[in-house]
This record gives sequence, C-alpha cells and structure tokens, in this order.
Amino acid sequence: MIKFFREIRKSLLAQNKVSKYLLYALGEILLVVIGILIAIQVDNYSETLKEREIYLSYLMRLKEDFLELQETVKQKRDWEEELIDLAAYQLKVLTGKETNPDILKLAISIEYTASINRYEIMSPAYQELNSTGRLALIENEDIRHFLSGYHKYLLTRIDQKEEWDPWIYEYRSLVRNILDPEDRSFIDFEFGNENADMESATWKNYALKSKKENVLNEILKIPNLTGLLQDILTARKITYSYLDFEFNVSNDFLQLLQSEIDRLNGAQ
Repeated sequence: MIKFFREIRKSLLAQNKVSKYLLYALGEILLVVIGILIAIQVDNYSETLKEREIYLSYLMRLKEDFLELQETVKQKRDWEEELIDLAAYQLKVLTGKETNPDILKLAISIEYTASINRYEIMSPAYQELNSTGRLALIENEDIRHFLSGYHKYLLTRIDQKEEWDPWIYEYRSLVRNILDPEDRSFIDFEFGNENADMESATWKNYALKSKKENVLNEILKIPNLTGLLQDILTARKITYSYLDFEFNVSNDFLQLLQSEIDRLNGAQ
C-alpha cells in the first residue's frame, strides 16, 4: 500500500502537476490523521470495556461481601438480644428485684456478660477499592455516597468498641473466680454452641457445681458492680440498635448493587 502511494506521488511530480500533487498530499495527510483518530477511538473503547469489566467485578465482590455481612449481622443481632436478656437478669439480682434467682441462668449471665460480641464489618472489596484509589471506578453516585458513609461508620464503630471493651475486661476480672471452673468450661462450650434454650435437655440435665449461696454472696459483695453492669447493658442495647441498622442498610445497599449490576449486564 505504501509503495502504491509512492508511485502516485512520483507520477504526479514527473508530470509537473504540482497542484494535483499538493491536493494528493493533503488527502494523504488527512487519511493518516483519520487513521490515527480511529486507532485512538478503538484504543479508548478497549480501555473503557476493560474498566467496565473491572467495575463490574468490584460490584460483584461488594455484593458477596455484603451478603456475608448481612448474614453475620443477623446472627450477631440474635445473639446480642440473648446477651441483653442475660445482663438484664443479672441486674435484677443485683438490685434485689429478683429475690429467688435461677442460679443456672445467673451463672450463664455471669460467664457471658464477660464475653465480647466480636464480628467483622469490613468489606475486603471496599478495602481494596479504597487503598488502591479505585473508588473513582464507581460510576453510580448513590453507591459512591454509600461507600463514603460506610467508611465514616466503620471509624465510629471502632471508636465505640475501644470505649466499651474496657468495661467488659473490668467486669471479667471482677467475676473470674466466682464460678467453678467446670461450670465455666461447660457454659462456654455449650451455651454458645447453639444451645441457648434454657428449657433444653442440655441445661435441665446439668448439675451446676457452683453453690447458689456462694455465687450470690460473691457477686453481691463486689463494689460498684451494679453501675458497671448497667453500663455494659446500655452498650449492648446500643450495639443491638447498630446491628439492626446494619442489617437494614446492607439490604438496601444490596438492592442498589444489584440494580447497577443489571444495568451493566444489560449494556453489554
């Protein structure tokens, strides 16, 4: 093709047709420019498709993360409700509102009030988007807005955890030696292992080693335990409200993600 154009140029020059040669040269330059523009457009289109595939991949990963998070939050919300009930029962014992306490329920309350309801609310896909600067790939404004708020929410939850955890550790140190070690071990492994129903055979058939009188005497003589337990109970109630919020918000976000995924798949 290049040889063909070269021959045309030679022919025009040989015939001394300068004006036609200039027009031809201009046309050749125009063809080169058009070719370059087409190449750029093709390259830009290929890059756009590549970025769109990356964007869709992140959306799918975010969906997987938040589906898992939603399930975790649902389980932890149910568990937090159980912990609130146990802490409230113990508070009734400490304040004299429960005059003849169920010693097994009280023992379970003592052991599990000393537990921290840990769960991970971080999305690996979001972490990668944020750390690599790829948040700019997110085309949907509502998704970008959610992720921005999500980051601020994570910081708030971390701050609250740092504030509340010391109360649990303090409580744990105060009640550590009240229950018989065998009772503590049994409660730890059974109550948290989907055996929270106090009416089940697991608990009705268990003979507590700790003596009721000893447990009551020990727990009632701990100074300032009532105030500490009230702080823990309040923190657990707030945590429950956060878990409820996280479940509902994650559900809304999942619908938003699915809508954007459907849009992208429909555009392909």
